Amino acid sequence: MEAIIAAPKKRERRVPASLIKEVLDGQPIYYKGYRSVMYGHKNLEEIMGASSLQSLIINFIQKILIKNLDDFNYLILTGEPGLHLSHRNNFSGDIVLYHIGQIEKFTKRYFDVPPLLQVEVDVEIDTENISQNLYVTRKTQRLLEFGVKKVIWVFTATQSVWVAEPEQDWRIINWNKEIQLFEDISMNLGDYLAKMNVELE
Repeated sequence: MEAIIAAPKKRERRVPASLIKEVLDGQPIYYKGYRSVMYGHKNLEEIMGASSLQSLIINFIQKILIKNLDDFNYLILTGEPGLHLSHRNNFSGDIVLYHIGQIEKFTKRYFDVPPLLQVEVDVEIDTENISQNLYVTRKTQRLLEFGVKKVIWVFTATQSVWVAEPEQDWRIINWNKEIQLFEDISMNLGDYLAKMNVELE
């Protein structure tokens, strides 16, 4: 009589914490391309960096805010500052704006105070377990529930800007129009990119 030997189960690889971009409702959100790093085809830096277009847009918006806001009263932070909303939600942001009076002290931990404004440029996540649309919707909802006064998403593929504020309908605006960033500060992203001779595919 022959013995039946069960095939060994495939052991799943544990994803290193360095490849987790955010945690949304308890679910890890991985960087786009994280599998390439796990299998040794790329290094971490190759999947974490922003594109030149993303960097240009972030720089443009940051400069507008810096030019129009008193730097003794406001903080305009970039470089993906971390936000700790709850034990199930840890986010990052491309640009976050705080009034200096909101921050009691600076520590090595994520910010646990909602910014006045959060700006995101494109979505660079792995979409196997969550669609881009669901990710954007849920993240925006959690930020508004946390107390963020305005969330702005810039999408280069559609040349559009999404604006979300508490208790208001979310708006999708063509980026060639004047868009209010904060209080009376506005931008025309399409006009700026045209002046910079940006070629969009």
